[in-house]
Order: sequence, then structure tokens, then C-alpha cells
Amino acid sequence: MERQLNRRTGLVILFFICLVSAVGVVLYWHSENLVEEKLQDYITQLEDDGFTVEERHLAEFNVDGVVPIHFFGDFRSYAKQEGISQIYLDREIRALFFLHSKGNEVEANVFYYR
Repeated sequence: MERQLNRRTGLVILFFICLVSAVGVVLYWHSENLVEEKLQDYITQLEDDGFTVEERHLAEFNVDGVVPIHFFGDFRSYAKQEGISQIYLDREIRALFFLHSKGNEVEANVFYYR
């Protein structure tokens, strides 16, 4: 009797582990889809404003500094203000960025969309 009870308890625990794992996978998949939809919205807004968006890795560029920009609106406004036409998308670091020259230095202005 005790052995059968332990077996049932084990099966119940296994069931809940599987259930929690399945829910976790579904939530992760859903959050990834939301991030991708939001990214596509950002890209559409940039292109509607006349920017060209190209997929490139930030690591491909030799930059002297990275300036994080915390809000998409600020990122887009600053790019317009500086007369930037080229925006880059780095999916690896989940960021949109543009390069800006300051004297002899080049800085990357980065908006992390995740």
C-alpha cells in the first residue's frame, strides 16, 4: 500500500513538472513572438520616417564608444536630429543602432529593443 502511494505521489509530481515545463515553453514562445512583432513595428516606423534599416552586427564596426538610448522615441528623434539615414539591426544583441561621428571618434547609439 505504501509503495503504491509513493508511486502515485511520484506520478503526480512528474505530471506537475511536465505541466510547468510545457507552460514555460509556451510563455517563452509567446514572449519571443511579441518581441518580434514589436521589432517589426519599430522597423516600419523607422522606414516610414525615411530611414534605411539594414541587418548588421555592431561588432563589425570599429566604434570608440556605445551610448545606450532607453526609449525608442528618443532613439528615433536623435537619429532625425543628427541627420542619420542608416539604422542597423543587430538581432544577436537585440538592438537597433546608428553610428555618429564626434570629432575623431565614432560612437554607436544603441536602442535595446528587448
